[in-house]
Amino acid sequence: MKGDKTLLVLGGNPPSDELLAWRFEEADHSVAVDSGILAFRHAGLEPELLIGDMDSCGLDETLKEGGAFRVINSSDQDTTDFQKALNWVSSETETSEIVILGGLGKRSDHFLSNLMISSGFDQSVDVTFDGNEEWIRRVTFETPLRLVGRNGVSLSLLPLTPCARVETSGLKWNLQGDDLGIGRKISQSNEAVSDLVTVSCESGNLFVILQK
Repeated sequence: MKGDKTLLVLGGNPPSDELLAWRFEEADHSVAVDSGILAFRHAGLEPELLIGDMDSCGLDETLKEGGAFRVINSSDQDTTDFQKALNWVSSETETSEIVILGGLGKRSDHFLSNLMISSGFDQSVDVTFDGNEEWIRRVTFETPLRLVGRNGVSLSLLPLTPCARVETSGLKWNLQGDDLGIGRKISQSNEAVSDLVTVSCESGNLFVILQK
């Protein structure tokens, strides 16, 4: 039965030590993706796995410091390091929830490609990008969102692929079976007006972006 939670730490804007420690503590698996290992080292934590093409993680120095984690060094340039990590998650774990740190900011091309790649991942898996200033959750037909205790926060619902019959509750401007998509309707700078917010869709990849 699926149920594992996997933490991936990428090389974008690094999480605070506190955020990483919290996410690390609740994860069943923890993966450093190339230079994501630097965030683990800064926080004094050790992942289960280091994976990537190792072009920016200082691998030799990392290995000199020792550690019990496994290393998968893949020079395949047809996939990004994030894709390599997701492939490992799919083949080696029974993950139902992925939390991604270091996947936001720093380079816009990396950030956008991270969203695109996650759109193609197993639609039954909860996918969350977390950062020091914002939080992004993918919503699919199989992974509706139930958000508790965020009354008053600003959030946007952005469809990366066409999203059919989007339903929300607890927002200032609720959606009631609306179809969202590029060149169609989106829901930017909406607001939670309840301590319980729900978001669902019948198809597509909808990203809920919340400002902390």
